[in-house]
Amino acid sequence: MADILTQLQTCLDQLATQFYATLGYLTTYHDNAPTTPPSNVPDSAPALAKITKNSSAPPVPAAIANKAGGAAAIAGNASPPLAPPQQPGAAPVAAAGEGDDPNLPPAPDSPRTFASRQRELARDLIIKEQQIEYLISVLPGISTSEAEQESRIRELETELRVVETERAEKVRELKKLRTRLENVLGAVSMGIHGDGHSQK
Repeated sequence: MADILTQLQTCLDQLATQFYATLGYLTTYHDNAPTTPPSNVPDSAPALAKITKNSSAPPVPAAIANKAGGAAAIAGNASPPLAPPQQPGAAPVAAAGEGDDPNLPPAPDSPRTFASRQRELARDLIIKEQQIEYLISVLPGISTSEAEQESRIRELETELRVVETERAEKVRELKKLRTRLENVLGAVSMGIHGDGHSQK
């Protein structure tokens, strides 16, 4: 299992990816409806009732607009063809030639689907943020002051020196025991009489 800092870095990377994916979804699948300011705020922008809802049809590429509208399209006087009106709950109807170009954006989601996916994306972001908060809360020393952490580091350095001294002592003992063992094994291999040859 990875250490806490590695897990924290992974979660932060995942959160950034989720932010990017959420923004990508919201900009791709919204219905381009104009926002309406609250009527009870006197300093708000004027009511947008006269502004028509943006078309759900994707923008027409300049090359197609030039062919269709000529100089008027270049001057901005010709509007792009609008998609036919759709019945609520019906499948989106593609405009003429819309299915030919794979670079055109997809049709917007229905308001119900869009709201449901917004809630799901928001919930995922909240869960990931809570995971990050938990990992931060279990980091060692997160609840201690700098002075307490420095004091603890000095204590650990002292303990480390004592343990290192004990380790060096054990290494010396191990060398002595190995030498004794080699001597015993040498004596056994030479035999009881010390000459290493069997007597006749």
